Amino acid sequence: MAGPLLSRSPTCIACLRRLTRPLGSVNAGTGSVSVMQMQTRGKRTRPQDQGVVVRLLEDIPKFGRKDAVFRVERGRMRNEWYPSNKAEYMTATRFQELGLTREDIGERDRVFGTFAPLAEEIFAARPTAPVIEVQQVAPVQASALLASLLPETLTFYRKPLQTPTPTPTPTPVASIPRSPLIASASSPSPAAAAASQEGGKSGAAQNTQGIFGSVSATDIVNEIKKVLMADVEASRIPLEPENIRFVGVEGEADRLKALGRWEVEISITSPGSDGKSAGLKPVRKTIEILPAEEAAE
Repeated sequence: MAGPLLSRSPTCIACLRRLTRPLGSVNAGTGSVSVMQMQTRGKRTRPQDQGVVVRLLEDIPKFGRKDAVFRVERGRMRNEWYPSNKAEYMTATRFQELGLTREDIGERDRVFGTFAPLAEEIFAARPTAPVIEVQQVAPVQASALLASLLPETLTFYRKPLQTPTPTPTPTPVASIPRSPLIASASSPSPAAAAASQEGGKSGAAQNTQGIFGSVSATDIVNEIKKVLMADVEASRIPLEPENIRFVGVEGEADRLKALGRWEVEISITSPGSDGKSAGLKPVRKTIEILPAEEAAE
């Protein structure tokens, strides 16, 4: 019985030449060495895995902000983000619900959230500026400075309101027949009629005490601080609107709403006190509100 086909020696001349040819042969004309190419088979290469499209449901450092849409590894999404509800799969239905398209797929932000710790380290390493404590003026000295530096009258200008008093309408009286002598005696003289008319006009012109806006305790404190800025020690006096009290004004008013002159008391607050310094009387000054037309003159 003949042996298998593979065990037989080749009898074809072409096969014998191929077997006897060395792997490298020298070309006699050029002197170059040609290497016989042999076909080899290997495993088929898979296309690179592009990952799965996801949408972040919260901020994730080194990946992106919430609502960012990009591709990520399947294993990370399947094992980490999806079980912890950090991201969702972007299916075709989900794209349609959110009004997005494939063009809205972005890239992973690898630097997101990495600068905040670095900034904290930079600010922590910076030397802090020394805190300079401003020494406040003693209450006794502050009271003396307010009394000497502030003028006796602080003037403010406001636009007045024109509010004339309406003239009352006389009640009609039934006419009674009278004699000519009584009628002439009861009728007012032309001079008296003119005087009464002038008096009515003057009374209407004087009734312009209201003003547009007001002069508040804050306005007075700001005006006082402008005056005190010229002195180094006086500029350190702590003054707030609570330190101003209007004298003779009904109720707990904190502003003036009419033309005229008023007195105010400026209380001195000492550090650690409840708002008043023991043994010190408030400084009294006058507030005058004039029409704004006088300021232009």
